[in-house]
Amino acid sequence: MKVQAVLLLLVAGCAAHPAPSRPAVPHRAPAAAAPRPVPAPEPEPVVAQPSAPAAPSAEAVFVPTAADQVFARRVVDLVDEVAAAMERNQDSCGHMVDELELILQRNQDLVLVGKQMKGNPARDRWLQQQAEGRLKAAMPRLLAGFQKCQNDARMLALFRKLGS
Repeated sequence: MKVQAVLLLLVAGCAAHPAPSRPAVPHRAPAAAAPRPVPAPEPEPVVAQPSAPAAPSAEAVFVPTAADQVFARRVVDLVDEVAAAMERNQDSCGHMVDELELILQRNQDLVLVGKQMKGNPARDRWLQQQAEGRLKAAMPRLLAGFQKCQNDARMLALFRKLGS
């Protein structure tokens, strides 16, 4: 199940950060042609400081960007590549870890983006839906390799590194 948690870590997140809203500027009516008595000075308008964007609700609908779609496709391809490496190297934990390290090094940008883009439940659900079919298909291959090497010190270190 640790493999599934790590893969879901890769699949999780992808939250876009909306631009902070601009403070409202008070609207002033145009000056009238006839002279009027001078009103008391208006108090300085309170300018709202931009606050951190509110966390999206779990019910929010997520509309993926082109970057989200590319990210999802790359994550799914990565899942398949990791599953193939684990299946291919079931008899040698050392070779399995070597190959997984190379795969993750080659895709470190994807792992980094996945970690940075957490915090949007709607996006997380969308991404999980995109990867669900291929993740289910790859799971037996992932688990077969992982079960044989789950106590390997290098394998455990690799998963700890991914989780951080």
